[in-house]
Amino acid sequence: MVVVKDEVNFRVNLSYGDSFINDDATTSEEVREGMYLQFIFWGILVPFIASFGFVGNTLTMFVLFRREMRSTTIYYLRALVITDSSILLVAVAVLTPFSIAEISADFKYYKDVVYPLIFTYLNYATMAVQTCNVWITVSVSVERYIAICHPFIAPRITTNRTTLIVIGLVTAFSIFYNLPRIFATASRKCAEGDCYELYTTDFGKTDGYKVAFQVWMYVIVMFVIPLTALFVLNILIIMELMRMARRRRGTNIQNDDEANLSLVLVLIVVVFIICQTPGLIAQFEIFSFPVFLKLLAVSNTLFVLNSSVNFLIYTFVGRRFRKVLIKRVFFRCVKTESLSFNNFTSNHTHAYELTRVNDNV
Repeated sequence: MVVVKDEVNFRVNLSYGDSFINDDATTSEEVREGMYLQFIFWGILVPFIASFGFVGNTLTMFVLFRREMRSTTIYYLRALVITDSSILLVAVAVLTPFSIAEISADFKYYKDVVYPLIFTYLNYATMAVQTCNVWITVSVSVERYIAICHPFIAPRITTNRTTLIVIGLVTAFSIFYNLPRIFATASRKCAEGDCYELYTTDFGKTDGYKVAFQVWMYVIVMFVIPLTALFVLNILIIMELMRMARRRRGTNIQNDDEANLSLVLVLIVVVFIICQTPGLIAQFEIFSFPVFLKLLAVSNTLFVLNSSVNFLIYTFVGRRFRKVLIKRVFFRCVKTESLSFNNFTSNHTHAYELTRVNDNV
């Protein structure tokens, strides 16, 4: 199974530079340590993190898609939680079984047959979702910057129609930008044995794809531009929020809500930058291959964590989100349990009274 080392997020069938890692007994002890570390992170931690993320994202969807949660920012957050959930699904489907297959013969069929057959299309879908996730994060930061730093022109620019157009353009860009990946790798039957192997196509070997698209464009489009934009925009937002706090001191409820929503977005972006930075570092071949494997284990796990923790930020920091969550979810559950308990006690009381009457007869 052969794939060129690139785009480390979810690219788990690895080579390093022009040399490939083979599934045989000659693998060095340091490399095996990297594989065991990947098993610990991807085989154990990732399913746990993803399970928590699925629950949190489901509750987030329940709140964000309610009728009272309508604003241009909410539309972006809806798109963000959908892409986050898709990333978690891919993580559990790809990273976990692959890491287990590296140390367990029971998953040999997955590694030798299933994974090579699904890799090309699953990798395309994964990278498209990741691209969409990154640029929606940038888009919502731009929207918050306009709303906070330029409030007088914001109503004319950040409309619902504009927001939906931006989300549509980001989605279309993510789909078409990643199309070359479909033609860069393919699978074929192994020369010996009942298995399949991945190989790089002639198109995938060209400098235009391998150097320009796979390395430089990926680093620029997925890391340099987004992280720089997010850093600058959120510094400006934080500075304006501090000025707003000094001027208003809580006298304007609407502006307080805007500030609180912006604070939620700032925290989301901070977590995003922290979780994405190791992936950027791993793009450069400055580490030995065993160290690269260990860095890959950590960076991909942080990538999954980034798609799982936004619910905590919404709940603990977002006042409006927390209010709707408590009112529409938890109070409803408590009310339902209370009604069930009252019906239960009422039925049993009637039965007891009926028994007493019959006993007296």
